[in-house]
Amino acid sequence: MAADDSTKDFEDFYRTRAPALHRYATTVAGPDVAEDACQEAWLRMWRAWGSADDQRLDAWARQVVRNCCLDRRPARLEALSPLAEMPALDLQPDELVLRRAEASAIGACVRRLPAHLRQVMWLREMVGMSYAEIAEALSIPIGTVMSRLHAARRRLARRLVS
Repeated sequence: MAADDSTKDFEDFYRTRAPALHRYATTVAGPDVAEDACQEAWLRMWRAWGSADDQRLDAWARQVVRNCCLDRRPARLEALSPLAEMPALDLQPDELVLRRAEASAIGACVRRLPAHLRQVMWLREMVGMSYAEIAEALSIPIGTVMSRLHAARRRLARRLVS
């Protein structure tokens, strides 16, 4: 592949993946760390561009972002960005207020999950990854993914009903 093609491929990859990877970094390390971690991750990806398996670029990119986040914040991984505001599609003002309050309560409960549970939940529920993809991205067994997801859901359910 020519250098110009490689540069264009990287630019296309960046353009399409940067927003999702930034949201992921915010989940892993918090909003105060996400921007710097993403900049470092994109630099690392650029330097290694062409060495990753083309069929696994998304998993590779998430792993690079995760590693940059962990490098910047090894002891504290508690932060999670607030849930995005829900769109107001023909909602009455009182319904909109109620939905935003519910989203805020859920976000608070999710932020209190331990980082290893919160991260698996994010990848499954927000990114839509399969158990196998999560296992690969986090370098953990698929059974661990399943047990962490179960534990996260169980904790959230207990907190939301209390």
